[in-house]
Amino acid sequence: MDPNITQQNGGRFLRIRTPLPLPCYLPLQVHPPIVLVIPPQASQKSSTRICKHWVDGKCIHGDQCWNMHSFYVKKNSSRPKRLVWWTAPPVMFFKINCDGAFTRYGNKAAAGGIVRDWEANFVYAFSSSLGKCCTALEAELLAIKIGVQTAVSRGYGNLIVESDSHASIQLINLGVQQSHIFYDLVSSILEIGSKANHIVWNHVFREANSAADGLAKHGLSLSGRVELFEFPPPFIWAPMCADEMGVIYTR
Repeated sequence: MDPNITQQNGGRFLRIRTPLPLPCYLPLQVHPPIVLVIPPQASQKSSTRICKHWVDGKCIHGDQCWNMHSFYVKKNSSRPKRLVWWTAPPVMFFKINCDGAFTRYGNKAAAGGIVRDWEANFVYAFSSSLGKCCTALEAELLAIKIGVQTAVSRGYGNLIVESDSHASIQLINLGVQQSHIFYDLVSSILEIGSKANHIVWNHVFREANSAADGLAKHGLSLSGRVELFEFPPPFIWAPMCADEMGVIYTR
């Protein structure tokens, strides 16, 4: 890999540009029944994409519309297809995609995450072994905690945190009672998040979280430590390339 790498803002983050090596442009491995769709003008907003938050042709979320899920309404069909793709965060925001990995054999778990800026530039990534976990949900929450904790410690104040664990995002957004098994963990995540200037917790589908998934699976091979990546490791080149190209998946 020979990306164009330059330092900006006094080394605040590394600007890593794709295209990546040719193999990343080959058909990606996706799990059926997902169908990979690359429209002729994938980089342009198409009039056939209708945001689910639109009211009378205007999105209630304004400029953040393209960070939300969208639909493609097929002609002569009453059933819409959901389109899924990764989007960069708004200007001056950093997006953290987090994921947890859990195996029932030995209750082994790991976490992974990737941080990118508003121009889809790679900032850093992490993989971590979590040792023993009770459930996959605990692994997902720990992945979010590590991701936010690392970002805040590096001084990133405007954050969008994404996870493909709907249950985790619900616990964080809605809160939990003191009797809940993960009350302490969720409370610690919210406490760390309160140190950021602005923070948003979003659920995304796994197709838009594949880079974090690869980092989490890598964490299963680690032994009780957190591994930080200042440059993209080879095993996430393909999903990173797909994200930057705007590859669209249907569900």
